[in-house]
Amino acid sequence: MLGILENSLKYLEKCTTLRSFLQVHAQIVINGFDRDNYAAVKLISFCSKKLGDRDYARMVFDNLIDSANVFLWTAVITSYSNYRSEVTREAILIYRMMHQRGAHPNPFTISSVLKACSFLKAVPEGNQVHAHSTKLGHNSSMYVQATLADMYTRVGRIQEASRLLWTSSEDNVVLCNTMVSHYCKEGDMEAARELFDKMSHKDSVSWNVMISGYAGIGDTSTARKLFDQMTEREISSWNALMAGYCRDGGWYEVMSLFKEMNLRNIKPNHVSMAMLMSACGHLGALDIATQLHGFLAKSCIRMNCYVFNSLLDMYAKSGDVREAYRVFSEIPDKDVVSYNIIILGFISHGHEKDAMKFFTEMIESGIQPDTITFLGILTACSHAGFIDTGREYFECMSRDYLIEPSADHYACIVDLYGRAGLVKEAYDFVKAMPIKPHAGVWGALLNACRIHCEIDIGMVAARELFSIEPLNPGNYVLLSNLFARANLWGNVAEIRHAMRRKVPKTAGCSWIEVKGEVNEFLIGDEKHPHSKSIKEVLRHLLMQIE
Repeated sequence: MLGILENSLKYLEKCTTLRSFLQVHAQIVINGFDRDNYAAVKLISFCSKKLGDRDYARMVFDNLIDSANVFLWTAVITSYSNYRSEVTREAILIYRMMHQRGAHPNPFTISSVLKACSFLKAVPEGNQVHAHSTKLGHNSSMYVQATLADMYTRVGRIQEASRLLWTSSEDNVVLCNTMVSHYCKEGDMEAARELFDKMSHKDSVSWNVMISGYAGIGDTSTARKLFDQMTEREISSWNALMAGYCRDGGWYEVMSLFKEMNLRNIKPNHVSMAMLMSACGHLGALDIATQLHGFLAKSCIRMNCYVFNSLLDMYAKSGDVREAYRVFSEIPDKDVVSYNIIILGFISHGHEKDAMKFFTEMIESGIQPDTITFLGILTACSHAGFIDTGREYFECMSRDYLIEPSADHYACIVDLYGRAGLVKEAYDFVKAMPIKPHAGVWGALLNACRIHCEIDIGMVAARELFSIEPLNPGNYVLLSNLFARANLWGNVAEIRHAMRRKVPKTAGCSWIEVKGEVNEFLIGDEKHPHSKSIKEVLRHLLMQIE
């Protein structure tokens, strides 16, 4: 009979749908194992992890509640503690029921219910569980200590969490990782580093948390040093450093890291590929983008919507709208992000009418647009000069989709009026705004004034911009160009002089892709290995021009 049960549970692991799961459960009941705690634990775990059906899992548990052992209680408590919603509170209620029925929890039960208390920030209940854990002698468990620390740090009780470190009888790497992670999230890298350096044993999580922590505050240099010190690197370590470079705009470093991965035969996963494709898009490295696409096709990486959207974004930003559209067409379950990427991609390459068709298709398919969608479609109307259509879209945001326009949406309408030469209407629109205009709104107005030589309104917009962004050189350049267009050369000289006195210059940076290699250039930078020969060619070209 036990062989029958084992075979049924083997089939359970292969189930992918509710229908196949119900068939296996029926076989377990028919063969008389419906009262078996071991089978019930497997059923509850499967329902929770693979099907997400907590009601069915609870039904299985309720049928055995009178004879439930500690493993069954733990399984159902764990299933509820893994939900990230108010439903999680049920884990605490079941734990209370467990005590009322005289069942004794083990360390895994305690850890699971503390996880629920941590998420809900249920401090009184957490304190009770902590006291009960102490009474039962489970406080020495590394998982209990780690979940206690997580709960206390979440509610700001750092002293209690730190006390766990002092009373820990051994070097609990899980507890230490929890505390290091907390310090990193708070941006206290000094405390995180102090604890990290004291740890006699560090696992990959320890290193990855520190790398992510430094990368999160923009210190990718220290993150890279830690990365280089690791003796064994998992793909998560590469991803942690890569994410730091992406966050810091270090797209060139991301591509260099990818080359290093290839040399070490490290296979990227779907997270790595998404970041690599994002870097390609920002660099406009179309040759490398094509290579990544080919790698993606050959690998076993699961093509979910997240990966498809990254691939779509890469081609859209790299300028290959035809390939972007082909990828878009292949996405089986398009979401609002998919449509936002294709709409913005087509707009940025001058295909405004096509972008508006995508918006119509999106609405017809029942996908709700968001704030990004409307930013895209209003920009399309502005570039195409569709004033009435732009107004209608702006008005329908709050009327039909309950989306309150942000300052960015107002800036799009100002740009719409400005491009059409309706500068006075644009200024009146700004003055009537129910929210405070930001730099984008005044910048759109000043740019309209530059195009159509409206000095008075342009001066108003410039004053507002200088107040909001006193160190932005672009604002001074716009006003200078406005004065130049009006032949007010004395004013141009004044603006240029003010720029030299007040505004720091940001070094220009550019990338160029040659034979699949991305080359980065900074103004005055001579780090490129071929900088001398490049300068010689430039001098030769200048001599020919002269």
